[in-house]
Amino acid sequence: MKKLFLNYSLIIVTIGCLGITSCDNKKTEVKTTTKEHMEAGTKTIENMQSAYKGEKTATAKYEAFSKKAEEEGYHNIALLYNAVSAAENIHAINHKAVIEDAGGTVPIITPEFKVKTTKENLSDDINGEVYEAKTMYPDFLKTAETADNQIAFLSLTYAMKTELKHKFFFEQALGDINSNTLNSLPSKYFVCPACGNTYATAPKHCDFSLTEREKFIVFQ
Repeated sequence: MKKLFLNYSLIIVTIGCLGITSCDNKKTEVKTTTKEHMEAGTKTIENMQSAYKGEKTATAKYEAFSKKAEEEGYHNIALLYNAVSAAENIHAINHKAVIEDAGGTVPIITPEFKVKTTKENLSDDINGEVYEAKTMYPDFLKTAETADNQIAFLSLTYAMKTELKHKFFFEQALGDINSNTLNSLPSKYFVCPACGNTYATAPKHCDFSLTEREKFIVFQ
């Protein structure tokens, strides 16, 4: 798999309507005390460090799962895992930039995970993506919003929304294993180098970061 480098400038600090809240021009003003703001700022960096650890672990885990899928004869699932591994690495790079920008310490980790059968791996991965997309990242986003840390909010949003897409792809792969219809899986994936958004069919621009299709990383 290619080693990915993400220019920090690719993280666009223009949030607008990212799909986390409604975009109806009606804004509810929430008063935050200075103490709450400072505590949220500290907690946001801690959350970013935790998210970085998770994304780096996922990068290594999915790369290993890709090799396992290939060993079991699931080439298209191996391809999917390669693409998702690359996407998770982009999330880790984005999170790292946020941590460094705040003067925080980027954790050094040794990924720990267990490689099972591809069917078991997919089942575990679906649960993991659900947790990140529905619980972990939404909680982190609330804290980042209180801290008014827009760059953290953007990086977390990119990751959260991409995890939902990964969940869909993993569910599709597991369903095809169970129904013995693996030929229906995509034979090509595209990954946005700015946000990690993952596609089976590439749009003209990334749905999240507006990165041009020509810059997407292709796995086939």
